[in-house]
Amino acid sequence: MTTMAWDAGQEMFMHKLAVVSGASQGLGLALSCSLFARGADVVLVARRESMLIEAVAEVEKHRAMESQIVRHIVADLTSSTAAESVIANAGRPSPDFVFCCAGGCTAKLLLDTTATELQSSVEINYSTALFLAHASMRAMAKSGPTQYKRSIVFFSSVTHFYPFIGYGSYAPLKSALRTLADVMRQELISYNISVPVVFAGNFLSEGYAQENLTKPAITRKIEGPSEAITAEACAEKVIKGLLSGQQMITTDTIGWLLSGMMLGASPRSNYFFTVIFGIVFAWFAPVFEWFVERDIKNFYKSELKKVQSSESLSTKPMTNE
Repeated sequence: MTTMAWDAGQEMFMHKLAVVSGASQGLGLALSCSLFARGADVVLVARRESMLIEAVAEVEKHRAMESQIVRHIVADLTSSTAAESVIANAGRPSPDFVFCCAGGCTAKLLLDTTATELQSSVEINYSTALFLAHASMRAMAKSGPTQYKRSIVFFSSVTHFYPFIGYGSYAPLKSALRTLADVMRQELISYNISVPVVFAGNFLSEGYAQENLTKPAITRKIEGPSEAITAEACAEKVIKGLLSGQQMITTDTIGWLLSGMMLGASPRSNYFFTVIFGIVFAWFAPVFEWFVERDIKNFYKSELKKVQSSESLSTKPMTNE
């Protein structure tokens, strides 16, 4: 059994019930371990039982107290009925913390994306969060307000702040989660329930490795050489954000800087500096976009040349020597 040094997280999460979707791997698993190490009871939710069993064993290594409970529920959260069943069978009338981590990205040009892939992305990146959050908020509201703050946490992406080519089937859905959170936050004020949104940058996971298999060259160029942090480091940044009461949590510097481009009416962290950077980006963004559009045009010219060269080779007459 491993434990971590005492911090404010022990007080915030100890004896609380946390439900984590997408918990069989990646950030969901890392968060489950971090929450369990801070004294929470944790319910891991995902679609594959074999992976969940292994995940529970990994979380168990971080036990803080003998009385803690960690278990799994197999569910496909693209179904509202399944999401309602998860909350109904979580072990208490309502959870204290819900982490909507399920999701995934297939980085491709929209021109190369099938309608089936688009539908799948809607279900994985939006429906899973919508249905789990909806079932959770209804159960939490039914149980009435609590003296301590409860939370339903959405996981968006830094691509919400700056969506660009290659993320057409992904970024719009992550943007929708911010809007959903803004609405839910207002509805749940009187129940003492917060609705933070995490805008994660790149972090190492099975999903990130899969994303890179299909990522177009132009997407890599615009994205730049951003170094991916570990899933464990990302989880700790999320926990730190929750401990400090942030409602808009970024996991790297570029994410925080880009957040100034889309302030809106959502809660802000470091209000003064965020607004200042927002003003700066308002002037700088058109210049940056000019360079991006130039790179995209060059990319398509290069792709067209490849196609023309391939067609030329395929139609070249055979000669006998």
